[in-house]
Amino acid sequence: MTHHTDLNLVSVHELFEHTQDVYNLIARRAFEIFESRGHTHGNDREDWFRAESELLTPVKFHLSVSGEQLTARAEVPGFSREEIKISVEPRRLSISGKTKLHENHQSGKHAHSVKPAQLMFRVIDLPTEVNLSKARATFSDDTIEVVMPKAAPAKSVRVETNLALSA
Repeated sequence: MTHHTDLNLVSVHELFEHTQDVYNLIARRAFEIFESRGHTHGNDREDWFRAESELLTPVKFHLSVSGEQLTARAEVPGFSREEIKISVEPRRLSISGKTKLHENHQSGKHAHSVKPAQLMFRVIDLPTEVNLSKARATFSDDTIEVVMPKAAPAKSVRVETNLALSA
């Protein structure tokens, strides 16, 4: 049986704080890579991308547009609903997540292992403006679904002008 649970949408500010944590972890790892190469300058981007690939979990993502709404689906295996943050802006969707550190204690010699936290971060520019107040996110079977109704187009208002031209 599939169980859908609602996900809370967070403010851009709250997501920004979450993003800063992810950014700081990547920056720290990129610096470690830089140090391991003997502080050789000139590979900043490569160090950053390597740190990202080591730390960020890839997110399979699909955005579909139909009729009056946009639907985004993201596969996020290994994350629980409490570890996911989603923010919707008029033309942008951001998904961020960080799992907790999992420690495995077993009796016997040296059977202590730590599974590192998983991180994900994805920002998607939307092809059209969406109605923030009606956006809904659900989580089910390791998949996030965000349904975002398109914003109503601004109504064009006819403005009567009465220009008196003086001769």
